[in-house]
Amino acid sequence: MSNPQPVGPGDGPVAVTGSGGYIGSHIVLNLVQHGYEVRACVRDKTNLSNCGHLTAMNQIGPGSVTLWECDLTLPGDYDEVFKGCTCVFHAAAEMGNLEGSTPRKVYEGCFPATQMIMESIKKSGTVRRLVYTSSFAAVGHPAPEDHVHTEDCWADLDMDDRPANKQWTEEVVDHDREVAYAKGKAEAERYVYAEAEKMGIAAFGVCPCHVIGPLLSANHQRPWVWQTRIGDMMEGYAHPRMFWNIVDVRDVAETQRLIAESPDNQNSERYNLVATDESGEIRQTELAAIMRKMYPDVAVAGVYREGKWRMGPLSVLEKAVTQLGLKPHTVEQTIRDNVDSLITWGLIKPLIGGADDFQQEGNDLGIASKWRPYEYPALDPDLKGT
Repeated sequence: MSNPQPVGPGDGPVAVTGSGGYIGSHIVLNLVQHGYEVRACVRDKTNLSNCGHLTAMNQIGPGSVTLWECDLTLPGDYDEVFKGCTCVFHAAAEMGNLEGSTPRKVYEGCFPATQMIMESIKKSGTVRRLVYTSSFAAVGHPAPEDHVHTEDCWADLDMDDRPANKQWTEEVVDHDREVAYAKGKAEAERYVYAEAEKMGIAAFGVCPCHVIGPLLSANHQRPWVWQTRIGDMMEGYAHPRMFWNIVDVRDVAETQRLIAESPDNQNSERYNLVATDESGEIRQTELAAIMRKMYPDVAVAGVYREGKWRMGPLSVLEKAVTQLGLKPHTVEQTIRDNVDSLITWGLIKPLIGGADDFQQEGNDLGIASKWRPYEYPALDPDLKGT
């Protein structure tokens, strides 16, 4: 396997796709704090609500940021920005939560879009490392509840255990966002590893699970993302049962820089970005208990309705720590910084009350969800409007 020289801040510029997003913004900040010249790729650099926090990072230093307009759906649109770069951090993706999205667009924003990214990397002649933000969706597969997922796990393992409507066929991709996303991420990962080997460069996959932590922009409170669901809980809006596997967004960003700088890794290595230990593998009720201890006057929401739990996905942060030397945040710090940033930005108004005063079955308080303000855009196109 290829193992090109690691990169450093003195080697030349680096590029970050999806820089306006939650993870992308933290990658940019981490790189700037470590002296890199960062080319931040965004859709519209005149959109201050999406980009203002990026240009402000020039005041932090010691690195620098310049904005570049790029469209993930257009072939060759990254050709210019990648010229002269030593590393690309590819964090852009179609998540399915944008207006007009469909399951097919989710898939295309993962795999076909990443194929175009690789073409631009080839043309650059200078990029020697790619760090790809994949997803735990490309890792988790049908397994017993106590199965612990490692970097050797792929989402298409044990495909025979999936029902017909969850098979990775083109027909299912057109109708199921979850399959479209997992299939697209897994195929994109395998593609970049194979192409990198041919090119003599190195590509790496980062597979985050439930990413939360501080928001760098008010625009990072978006529907259908985990940091926003934390805000719902603070406002007393209860969701259905969920098992969390929490990782700090700053640890996701730090890991990506450490991957680019490491002399000890090689092409096709993956990194699960998941809970530091079992303290971050928790049920929603346990998460609520932690938050209530931090904010004792707030009626933090638990679950909408009690019932049977599925205790998974299970996976513990290891490789990023042992190989790269990552020093992860505690889950308590991650949760607190997520909540405090939402409050600081004025994005939530915590619900004051007792432990059981939140909106739940039998106690409708008329609270609206900011996590789910409308039906998910990337639904089965045939079911929309029915």
